[in-house]
Amino acid sequence: MWKAARVSNAGERLLRRAHFDIYHKPSDGRNTPGNIFIMSETMFAKALMSGLEKRPSRLSSDHVSDPRKYPAQAPYTLPKPVHPFPRRQRPAAGGQSQTVNVTLKPLKGSDQLDLPSQSPNTTVLDLKSQYAEKFSLDKTKIKVLLNKRPCTDLKTLKDILPDPLPAQADFSLMLLAGASTPSTASTPAPASPVVKPEESQKLPPDSAPLSEHAQAEAEALPHAHDTATQMLQSDEFWADLKDFLVQRLRDEDKGERLIRLFREAST
Repeated sequence: MWKAARVSNAGERLLRRAHFDIYHKPSDGRNTPGNIFIMSETMFAKALMSGLEKRPSRLSSDHVSDPRKYPAQAPYTLPKPVHPFPRRQRPAAGGQSQTVNVTLKPLKGSDQLDLPSQSPNTTVLDLKSQYAEKFSLDKTKIKVLLNKRPCTDLKTLKDILPDPLPAQADFSLMLLAGASTPSTASTPAPASPVVKPEESQKLPPDSAPLSEHAQAEAEALPHAHDTATQMLQSDEFWADLKDFLVQRLRDEDKGERLIRLFREAST
């Protein structure tokens, strides 16, 4: 950096010297204004270039100084302020109104609602809920406006009203489509059909469980008990049962032994 400063100072001195020589020592000896102007421009450029070429120190465009050659000095730190930064203080609580009288008036219609003595911490959602409960509306379809600007539900009165709080605040309401249907209204559940005792006892056989249905069919058949007795006394029934047991157990001796036990138990 100090080398660049030296070069700039030397160049300035060369410019002054060349300017003096050009205007006070003309080369042709004549002092005409045209010759002085023309020769001064040419000689000025030549003198400047020759003076710069004689300088030994030249810095390239990507020159970087070695930080190790900088003079040693301690890092400078800013002193701590004597007095802390002053904070913006809100006016005292006694100087402002503790409650606000709120008026909610829709843009279309005359359903105005006055809410006296509202706390500064009352949210916009609370105002919408009170209005919706009063006129049986859907609070999600209500937009609260202050000076034609919408207010978010989580904002409180002290956030959206100027400081200090006024004693009266008027809000406009925008009722969207479907606001007349309250959101809390629920459709009644369909009543379950009442079954009379006589009808419940006279159910068809198909509506009963399978075991009861089979029992009902067995009881409805005529001479069902006599038919079962005849089947147990016939040799064909026991022969079929024996073939089934032998096929499943893959042991003819066990099949015959089981058949004898079953036949003795059935008599």
